[in-house]
This record gives sequence, structure tokens and C-alpha cells, in this order.
Amino acid sequence: MDKEKPKIKANKGKRAALIFCYVMLIPAAWEIIKYFIVNAGSILLAFADGEIVSSPLTFNNFERLFTELAFADSTIYASLLNTLKYFLLGLAKIFVSYLIAFFLFKKLAGYKFFRFFFFLPSVIAPVISVTIFIAVTEVYGPLWEVLKLLTGSGYEEFVTNPATATNYILVYVALSGFGMNYLILMGAMNRIPIEYFEAAALDGCSPWREFWSIISPLVWETLSTLLVLHFTQLFMASGPILYFTNGAANTFTLSFWIFNEVRGGMYNYPSAVGIFFTVAALPIVFGIRFLMSKINPEVDY
Repeated sequence: MDKEKPKIKANKGKRAALIFCYVMLIPAAWEIIKYFIVNAGSILLAFADGEIVSSPLTFNNFERLFTELAFADSTIYASLLNTLKYFLLGLAKIFVSYLIAFFLFKKLAGYKFFRFFFFLPSVIAPVISVTIFIAVTEVYGPLWEVLKLLTGSGYEEFVTNPATATNYILVYVALSGFGMNYLILMGAMNRIPIEYFEAAALDGCSPWREFWSIISPLVWETLSTLLVLHFTQLFMASGPILYFTNGAANTFTLSFWIFNEVRGGMYNYPSAVGIFFTVAALPIVFGIRFLMSKINPEVDY
């Protein structure tokens, strides 16, 4: 009888765990259903010129997209170029985050201050940081006054000039912090057994050799995951355009353009644009994931 009691308790524990899993599947299933309902509607809207129920099947929206992509002065073409700029900046920030994580991991002098300094912009509300940035850099602002004092001349307004507005927002994005990336990478570095570094020190390994030959292979899985996740945003990369220009001065990105069109009650053409660039991104993302796995195989430690 005493031997049967642990078995009974184990069976009750398994039963409770199964009940919990089944209960938690209910909200998960509901979210999946909602996801497919919403996206099914978007797909159908892309092949219609109006309401789904009253419009025949058509490829007019896709024909319009291909036509506009062929003209450099179209909004879609400009939005695509701006999107790629934000994507490349985000890609560069991942590698900069990697270097920052390495220097912080090495616990250089003042590393605690720099760790706080690099993360601080990420915890400030975007509307506040954008307001401060504009106030500092606008015409007759502090930066303008300093430049006028040093050079004898100021500068024109950046945010209202189509030639400079997007680059102006990109500067803000570059200065607005590195988010969680460098913390994630530094956490991966901290997981590396200290014995590796002790052995490297005995062999006279320099910090850069340690970076390339020890840290990079062991942290590659984390870094490659961040890169793959970033590539999933290849055609949806964007910045705080709503706060800066609301799309004026040729600052649209694809995602903000879709948001602005839907906000204005237009659904068919934005749906076609979203579907096309989603399909276009899929082989790129899977190709990058395959490439990352070939560059450096998965390492357990």
C-alpha cells in the first residue's frame, strides 16, 4: 500500500499538469483563430477593389504596386528606400551592440556607468525623447546657437526639408539607445565558463584574439538569432515618423504608409502591398537563417 501512494500522487500531478495545459490551450487557440480571421480578410481585400462580398477577384492592386515601384518619384518607391535605410541602421546597431557588450563584459573602468548610460534612452518614453531632440536641434535651439557662435552661421530646418527629414530622423534613431540587444549579448557572454578565459590567459591570448576565437563562436547562436529576427523586419523597419513628421517631407516607410492608408479608410491597396512584401521577405529570412547556421554550427557549453 505504501508503494502505491507515490504512484497515486504522481498520477494526480500528471493529471493536474494536463488539465492546466488544456485550459491554457483555450486562449492560445482563440488568438490563433483571430490571427487567421484577420489575415484572411487582409488577403481577400488585396484581391478586391472594394468590399470583399461585392468585388470580383482582381489583380489591379498588385499591378498598381509594380507600376509604382518602377517610378522613383512614387510614394511606394520612396517608402521602400526609407525602409531599407532604417533596416540597415538597425543592422549596424546590432553589431555596435555586440562591441559594446564585449567592452562591458571585460569590465573596463566605469563599465557600470556606461551600462546605465547605454540603456537609459530605452526607458525614456519616445514622445519625451523626440520632444527633447527636436528642442535641442531645431533652428534657434541650443545646437543651432552653438554652431552659430562657432562658425558664424546656423542651419536650415531639417525636419521640414524632404532632402534632410529622413536622415534627421535616422540620426535620432541612432542616438536613441541600443535597446535590449547589448544586454542579451552580454548575458550570453557571461554564460561562458570562466575556465576558457583562464586557459586563454595562460596561453597569452590578447583581448581581440579572445573576442574572435572564444567569445564569437560561443555567442554566435545568440547573435545569429538577433540577426535573423532583424531580417524578419526587412520591409517593415521604421522609426518614430508619427512623432516627427506624420509622414510629411517624404519620410514615409512602408509600415507607416500602410498605417496611414488604413487610418484614412483605405484597405485594398495597403493589403496588397503588405502581402507582397511579406512573401518577398520569406525566402530572404529563411536564406539568412540557413547562412547563419553554416557560418558557425550550434555550440553547446
